[in-house]
Amino acid sequence: MYDLIVIGGGPAGITAAAIAINQRLETLIIAEQWGGQTTYEMLLEDMEGQEVISGEALLDVFRCQLDYLDFARRFDRVVRITPEEDRFVVETARGDQFEGMALIIATGAKPQRLGVPGESRLAGRGLSYSAATHAGLFLGKDVAVVGNG
Repeated sequence: MYDLIVIGGGPAGITAAAIAINQRLETLIIAEQWGGQTTYEMLLEDMEGQEVISGEALLDVFRCQLDYLDFARRFDRVVRITPEEDRFVVETARGDQFEGMALIIATGAKPQRLGVPGESRLAGRGLSYSAATHAGLFLGKDVAVVGNG
């Protein structure tokens, strides 16, 4: 049985797992692939010396941090989570079952695209899908907010 099972291979899942591993928790990451929402470039104002970093470059930073850590990983899709009295049972598409005392679900969210001309070109360069995350980039600027429901 694992101390912690992390579901999701994006920045949140990788960070959660790295912290747990450094705390000496027996940790398992289950993800279909490494990556999450790191597929477009974004201006990062808090990273010294970096004005723009690609999602792939950011993912490489995370991968390098994981390379030296000893932990279990499974590249698979979670199909069922069953909470039991003192543990969680996680089942994957391949039929494997894993037990963990704690569970972090870091599967992210998929932003709803607008489907307008120029959208992909502007993603991360003035077009954001998260007001909470990127609000500081737009202070004092005129913005348009499009809700999705």
